[in-house]
Amino acid sequence: MIPVAFRLVAAVANAHERGWQGIRINANLYATGHWRCRVFVPEPGETHDSPLERESNVVLRYSSAGGEDVFQDGRTDWTTETLAGRFIELARPHAAASEPDPGYATWLAELRRRTAGGAFWMAEDSMSRQALWRERGLVCLWYADPGAKRADATGAVDQNGWTLDGTMRVPPAR
Repeated sequence: MIPVAFRLVAAVANAHERGWQGIRINANLYATGHWRCRVFVPEPGETHDSPLERESNVVLRYSSAGGEDVFQDGRTDWTTETLAGRFIELARPHAAASEPDPGYATWLAELRRRTAGGAFWMAEDSMSRQALWRERGLVCLWYADPGAKRADATGAVDQNGWTLDGTMRVPPAR
């Protein structure tokens, strides 16, 4: 079965394909090892001090600690399509959800291509080189296929000599 994290990212991309490009996903990997995400609809014109949106209009808060029970309602048979439909249903009251956001939709499509349908997380550990999201403007990629990881490796390094393999730029602001 496809991991929930991969299905959630795919569901946001599926919602984009259905005309709901205003729906976004942000994800973190916590010290406990849990992948957590928020699916949300940022308000138009929101300004940011960093690439991290304020995450207005959250339609899902999920932790991998919950396993297949994505909405904590006992349902565990979520597919990419049913998740996308639920996101659209929950986002429908927010006008920005159906507004075009081609920059983000393109970013998410590229992430899915590079990871072969995988996911990502925003690393924020200021005590290590993983302070990628705010300090370096990068997200960590989680590959669905080892071949995609090998194909995506470039050996590129940043100005500090840290590898850029397994990363990509943060999504563009709305």
